[in-house]
Amino acid sequence: MVKHLLLSLFTFIFLLLFPGLKTEALIVYEVKPGDSLNNISKQYKLNVKNFATINGLDKNDKLVIGQSMIIPGSTYIVRDGETLWDIAFRHSLNINTLKSKNNMKSDVVLPGQKLVIPTSPKTKIWTGSYLIPKDKKSNQWMIDHYKKSLRSVFIFEYHPNSKGEIIKVKDNESHELAWKKNILPYATLTNMSAKGFDPELVHQLLSNKSLRAKLINNIYSLLDKNDYKGVSIDFESLNPEDRDNLNLFIKQLSGKLHKSKMDVLMAMPPKEADHIPQFYDAYDYDTLGKYVDKMFLMTYNWHWPNSSSGPIAPLKEVRKTLQYAVSIVPKSKLLLGIPQYAYDWPITGEKRKGVAYSTQNAIKKYRDFESEVYFDQETSSPAFRYIDIDGTQHEVWFEDPRSLLAKFHLVKEFGLAGLGCWHLGITMPQTEQLLLSQFNIR
Repeated sequence: MVKHLLLSLFTFIFLLLFPGLKTEALIVYEVKPGDSLNNISKQYKLNVKNFATINGLDKNDKLVIGQSMIIPGSTYIVRDGETLWDIAFRHSLNINTLKSKNNMKSDVVLPGQKLVIPTSPKTKIWTGSYLIPKDKKSNQWMIDHYKKSLRSVFIFEYHPNSKGEIIKVKDNESHELAWKKNILPYATLTNMSAKGFDPELVHQLLSNKSLRAKLINNIYSLLDKNDYKGVSIDFESLNPEDRDNLNLFIKQLSGKLHKSKMDVLMAMPPKEADHIPQFYDAYDYDTLGKYVDKMFLMTYNWHWPNSSSGPIAPLKEVRKTLQYAVSIVPKSKLLLGIPQYAYDWPITGEKRKGVAYSTQNAIKKYRDFESEVYFDQETSSPAFRYIDIDGTQHEVWFEDPRSLLAKFHLVKEFGLAGLGCWHLGITMPQTEQLLLSQFNIR
């Protein structure tokens, strides 16, 4: 009864803030020539301002060809030139499922035809995302803004020095603000040093028995004194020879923290088999999966600033990681990592290094340059190009409702515990709406 009352209250508040909108069902719309916020709103009987808001736009913004939008509701209106396959693919549906839902015998669709887009039943998931603390006011805004879709936050970042002492981050009460909203705060511990992610620092600490024990005790003290629910270990770029050291460290750390009902989470690079790729051999999914409470799979960065341009989280590669992970780690421990950023590479000129920025900034960029958005069906990833004021051509890869929905479906397909993202504050409004349309947050 209480659950139903809370759900009703949430629905009432949301409708009060966004009249005419519902989060129970959403359809994914791809902008075609001649589309505008006004004519789409008129066709679907939406308030144009609210429609713009949930898509991270202002009501007077122009749209670009290929741009992906979300529309509240479950009825889609077919447009000229579309096929049933196009519509099914955009919604991550099997074409036969779409036909069955609409009692169709033929694959043929006609402009103006209305189709009901089926939504798979909501599942309960555990969500966690990284939070980079700012000032208290900004921290409060992030916690309040994302509280409906969050179960936990990973405060980024604490790191040890060569003596096993922990360098504290100024979290400006972010963990206390999280507790007040019933969101579990975790301290993120990295191997960051002046060199960046530092594998030698981890080797020095974990290969020495006394330093390892000191580090574990200092982690416990950090969590206990600052009232954290647990720790999120984010040791990256480790050398393969530290595999056994990392396994032993996580085993001993979990043993100590679990006695005090503290959790151990761990960020893991994507692998498709134990020794594939070999440069991730330090990360033993099988052994580590026995001791951690949650495993955050960093299923992104298949392309990165120093690589050639390309999709950040191609769906086929993400699937390979999940197929391997669920074969040896309990599904109840696995979290799918979702990138909420874009990479922008110069593809002409001498300098080819990419830069990262928020997904919302990518949306602003393709609108400012009126760049057509291309959706790569093989990798389920969107991209666009533009030419800057210096005449350099750029290629930008990012995430949009089509790519996110495909990844959300993987969470359901593989029965994962949940998902999370890197990081809060750079997401787009569509992400939260899509998430709440697909899942109930534990």
